[in-house]
Amino acid sequence: MDEHIVEGYFFEDIRMANKAKKEYFNINKLKNSVSPDDLMGMKKLYLKLIDKKYFTTPVGFSFMQDLRGYLVENLGEDDLPLINVPSNQVIKAPEKLSEKYPGVAVEKYDELKKDYSKLEQTKNKLQIVILAFAVLVVGMFIIVVKNDNIGYFNAEEKVLNKYAAWEERLETWEAELKEREEELNGYNY
Repeated sequence: MDEHIVEGYFFEDIRMANKAKKEYFNINKLKNSVSPDDLMGMKKLYLKLIDKKYFTTPVGFSFMQDLRGYLVENLGEDDLPLINVPSNQVIKAPEKLSEKYPGVAVEKYDELKKDYSKLEQTKNKLQIVILAFAVLVVGMFIIVVKNDNIGYFNAEEKVLNKYAAWEERLETWEAELKEREEELNGYNY
């Protein structure tokens, strides 16, 4: 859930959240590269960022607003170009929930918490099912390895052994019958 929150803004789209993280990283670089005393350098930076439409997330727009406010306050120039914000951008939540998630409204947090608990329950159920299937598969392998009488692989051998035993028994009977026949032929009158 933390990956959707950047600088007090909650992004439903993870791609926008990642974009906001990149903008935040770049903002920190810009803050370190320009001195607050160099007002003309800051003005040039502001104009360049506006011209290039460099920022596209609320994190960047917030930085631009702060920069604009600082320039208006120190240079007294109210004629700076305004920041163009597309209509589909996320708006900062008015209610602060906590220090951990400052930009998430209470209603949104409750909704996310319910969704999260449902996902956790589903995850637990799926883990139980996966564990049951794993036990089942391991049990089947144990049965196959331990039991000699199971499976197709031993069927041919069983049939051959059965017929071999019958053949041996028949040969024994045949030998006995020949013996008796010879005995009976010897007693002919």
